Amino acid sequence: MCIKKEITNMIEVVLINPPSLCVDDDRLEPSLGLLYIASMVRQSNFQVLIYEMTGCKNETEISRKIKEIPNGDVYGLSVLCTNYSYAKQCIEQIRSRNRKSMIILGGPNPTALPEFTLNNSKCDCVITGEGEDAFILALNAIQKGEPVPAIIRGAGRIDIDSYPMPAWDLVDLGSFNRVFDGERTVSLISSRGCKYHCAHCNSTVMGAGSTQVRYRRAENVVEEMKYLQKTGINKFRFNDDNFTGNPDLPALLIKIKELNVRYRSFGRIEDLTERNCRLLAESGCRHISVGLESLNPDNLKALGKENQSGLEANHLKNAKENGIIIRAFFIVGLPYDNDKTIKKYFEICKDLPFDEYSVYPLIPYPGTSIAETPQYFGYEIVDRDFTHYVQIGQNRSTSFALKHENFSENDVRRWHNYVDSLLSSYRKVRQNQSEIAV
Repeated sequence: MCIKKEITNMIEVVLINPPSLCVDDDRLEPSLGLLYIASMVRQSNFQVLIYEMTGCKNETEISRKIKEIPNGDVYGLSVLCTNYSYAKQCIEQIRSRNRKSMIILGGPNPTALPEFTLNNSKCDCVITGEGEDAFILALNAIQKGEPVPAIIRGAGRIDIDSYPMPAWDLVDLGSFNRVFDGERTVSLISSRGCKYHCAHCNSTVMGAGSTQVRYRRAENVVEEMKYLQKTGINKFRFNDDNFTGNPDLPALLIKIKELNVRYRSFGRIEDLTERNCRLLAESGCRHISVGLESLNPDNLKALGKENQSGLEANHLKNAKENGIIIRAFFIVGLPYDNDKTIKKYFEICKDLPFDEYSVYPLIPYPGTSIAETPQYFGYEIVDRDFTHYVQIGQNRSTSFALKHENFSENDVRRWHNYVDSLLSSYRKVRQNQSEIAV
């Protein structure tokens, strides 16, 4: 199916980041995906602005922001599980004002559920995967008066250095709340994709699980960081799925070291060797988040993370000895959890040398193996409203969307509370109480 819109003037593009009320603060940082698309739109000589809707405190504020959506010919919305319902409200408002406008949805949720999103949201087009070139393809078709496919499968470039720098000047960086080590922080990426295909990880939706992870040259990353330094930013957060997995990590870290900045990142426990941790610390890395998930080898095998089994103590020690703060993520309600194994393995966890933690239930994010074939893992999805799928929501709420053939949702609630209480009693700091990284 294709959609044809008659737009005769110079195309005006409005990119929208919808709000999420289910979390304590949805205005931590701008949408990096929209910033990349905006830079492509501008490079292609179309007019573009970004309409940031996050930061609303209640439904009244959201209703006002929806009514104030700027006029445009083409709208692009970045959609997650948690903001999908508000994206639909945006579409209704745009339609009531101008039915000729083209509305395009992209992001993790549309990528995982393209047909559902197209039909349920009443948008004109869904772009899956990396959307920069696909969005420009749609704009060029509109400008020529040609039909636009209802679903466009976005294909990321092999050479990601060829993308223009995100359009940082289109957002007010001072209006966002991400903080690291007491200072405002900006997130960027040095790579796209992840070679791992973990059953629970929603990064698989946007291209993880591929052997073809693409990395920016160190010089290209540093150029962007230097630009941001000129705006007053000296603290950074690398949003790579696995920053520490870069095969040229030493070369990148040597370049970053020259900037005299501080940053945080995400990594895998396998990569936290003594050498890597030393180089990370020397380059300014002060905080790393790692998905330990479980110490139960059977659970790790089920998730596809068996390679990390047994490495936790020594590799966490490597980071600790180099002055790096570690935030560990844990999941309860995994296939081999029961009262006995939860107690056994988390009694070991409490003595591991990590500083901060987050524990949440297994969540069937659309597009993951857990969501696609829950019965294979012994699960039944009991809550299919994916707008509820938040790891840490307001007042530390979370999602209990699964029950297992061997345990119930109430068991998972009980384990969640037990682990949270156990770790906090051993002076591990909850993620939402961190004094260094928000």
